[in-house]
Formats: sequence, C-alpha cells, structure tokens
Amino acid sequence: MFTDEKVEQILEGIAWLNNLMGIWSLIIPIVFVVGVLVLLYWSYKDPSRKHTQYLLAFYALIYIYSGSTILLGKDFMGLAAALGGAIGLWSIAVLLILDIIFNWTEIVVPHDNYLKSVSWFLIFAGIFIYPLLELALGFHYPGMVFFGAECPTTISLIGLLIGSIPRTNKILLVLVSLNAIATGGSVAIHGAGFDYLYAFAGVLGVLTLAIYFKQIFSRSVKV
Repeated sequence: MFTDEKVEQILEGIAWLNNLMGIWSLIIPIVFVVGVLVLLYWSYKDPSRKHTQYLLAFYALIYIYSGSTILLGKDFMGLAAALGGAIGLWSIAVLLILDIIFNWTEIVVPHDNYLKSVSWFLIFAGIFIYPLLELALGFHYPGMVFFGAECPTTISLIGLLIGSIPRTNKILLVLVSLNAIATGGSVAIHGAGFDYLYAFAGVLGVLTLAIYFKQIFSRSVKV
C-alpha cells in the first residue's frame, strides 16, 4: 500500500505544511483538542441528542479541515493520491453529518468496563499519546502530525464510537477500523513507527466489533 519512498514523501509534506502554516500549525490542533474535550465533557455530563450532535459536528469539521490539508500536499504525494486521501476524509465527514441527521450514535459514559477502558484509552491516545510517541521515536516539529490530522483524529474517533456501543455508527466504525489497520500498519512498517498506534486502534475496533457483534448489529437504529 505504501513504500519507503512514499512515506518519506509524506513526512516531507508534513514538515512543509507545518512550515507553511507557521504558528497556526500548533494553534489549530490545540483548538481542536480543547473543543473535543469540552464537548465530550458536556456529552458525558448531560447526555442528550443535542450534545451528541455538537460533538459529531465538530469531528466532521475536523475531517473537512484534514482532507483540505492533504490536498495541499499534492506536490509531495501526487495529485491522485492527495485527492483520494482528501475524498476519504471528507467521506468520514459526510457519514458524521448523516449520523447527526439520523441519530445513529448516542454518546454516553460507557457502563461496560471493557468499553469504557478501550474508549477512553483511544480517545486520549489520539490526543496525547500519539505526539509523545512521535517524539520518543525521534520525530520533531515541524515533522510531526498533530490532532486534526487523519491518524490521531481517527484513533480518538474509533474510541468515541466504541464507547457509544450499542448506539453507534456501525458503518463508520467498521470502515475507519479496517482503514486504520491497513493504512497505519503500512505507513508504520515503511518508516513512520508512530503509526503502529493507529493500526492498534483499528485492531481494537475490529476486536470490539466481533465481541459486541450481536449488541451492535441486532439493535434497530432509532431515528
């Protein structure tokens, strides 16, 4: 799926984009992190359709932004690859918007200890552990990926969807989990070892889908 050369081009593109954006390459991820944490807190403190919609809408906004940044890197990735990546992320945003409309997901504090542990681990792994892992493996700014980019954002999204089982966006959870395994594993093997965390999030997503298959897929969706 990826090669050493392709991953190297992606890493060069990340550094180029961060240099191009300057201080905004740090400010925007911080705003995204604060926004997600605040909206997640409201959703847990006062579970309601409105708060779920706000949080999903915020994630949709992040994916629209993320897709746009990938498209900017067309000179490094090639137009076809950049456009494909952007469309993939925008498709996630579309599924989140459809979720808002049809009320597929209900964000509440998970009562099941397994779901709670896995959900909270992945949510905070995408936000905090991912950049620390980058630093531990020798990657430094501007050659770093922050929350708002595909990998750390999707790690947290997988956690959010897992925590919402059985009232979760099952189609989206399947798609992002499988993509995390394929993309994260391939990128990690070819030079970006921090993406093993992305692949691991996908494995947890698939494993959880298998464990809770009956609860997820036998429950009718409320609209």
